[in-house]
Amino acid sequence: MTRGEQFVQSLPGKTRFYDRNERRSYALTRAVAARLIDDPTLVREGLAHAHQHMAADPTRSVHFELWQELLRRDVEEIVRSLLDDTPRGALLRDTQPVFVVLPDDVRSKIIAAERGGPVTAST
Repeated sequence: MTRGEQFVQSLPGKTRFYDRNERRSYALTRAVAARLIDDPTLVREGLAHAHQHMAADPTRSVHFELWQELLRRDVEEIVRSLLDDTPRGALLRDTQPVFVVLPDDVRSKIIAAERGGPVTAST
């Protein structure tokens, strides 16, 4: 288990979800959060994505400002905020910039686990 996975597991986890899509999204975000802890340089990727895709869009400017401020903080604080079971945490998960693209096999395993189905690697 990586340091990031250990850190994410040490945080209180969200236990109530509106639907399976929210549950799956949360599980995928936990995987991204673990990678942020393991490789804090990914924060720069998220900031670059936010600048490229949020800054010029007037409908996302509030989200851009929120993320721009958060991404200046310590990576552990970013992860705690992102996984927080609060309305702000939900907003952050819904508007998060792309930090890293999870490999297909990792995504498939997470999605299968959240469905309650067999965990198999994609081909």
